[in-house]
Amino acid sequence: MTEIEKANNDSNILFRNTLGFLGIALPIVDAFFNWAFGESYNAPYILQSISATYYSCAFVFFVGIVFTTGVFLFRYRGYDVADRRVSKTAGIGALVLVFFPCKFEAAETRNAMMLPQGVTNILHLAGALVFFGALVYMILFQFTKTSELKPTGRKLARNILYTACGIVMTVSLVIGFGGSALYKWRYSVYIGESVALWAFGLAYLTKGGVILKDL
Repeated sequence: MTEIEKANNDSNILFRNTLGFLGIALPIVDAFFNWAFGESYNAPYILQSISATYYSCAFVFFVGIVFTTGVFLFRYRGYDVADRRVSKTAGIGALVLVFFPCKFEAAETRNAMMLPQGVTNILHLAGALVFFGALVYMILFQFTKTSELKPTGRKLARNILYTACGIVMTVSLVIGFGGSALYKWRYSVYIGESVALWAFGLAYLTKGGVILKDL
């Protein structure tokens, strides 16, 4: 491995691990600050989704973490062209969803261009779909690539974990949004998004060598 290749590999590892920790941290930090400090400031039921915390006392953490995640994904070099394309797509989705907040009727309209919430909500949902869809694709199909005919040992274990994370992300989002639509359970979206982000974080930390690293 040349010095340039080693530097690129080290950069990729740093990016993956940072993304993993950010994904795991976002739901926890958002919930903590809203529960601990938001009672007199936040609109009622602000924790109905992670995106709704844009209008809460945890605004700076939501915007900061999602924006940083989007920039890191956009800058991620990856191993090949497909890696870079999928990652940049996810990064664009993250930036769109943070610049165009979701609709939350109990809160005042607040975005960079002061667009109506009905307009920003459409763009927000499109950005979220692109963001999560690209991440699921990355984890299921890019992370599981191997030069081995039949992976064994820790590579096999990692591939099983990646597949589980991709499935968990998909199922938790479907159940989260489905539970909100069908059963009107107020916090199902927040929980579904949280589980999806934790699965994303686990997959990226594994890819970064924090978990199941080759011996």
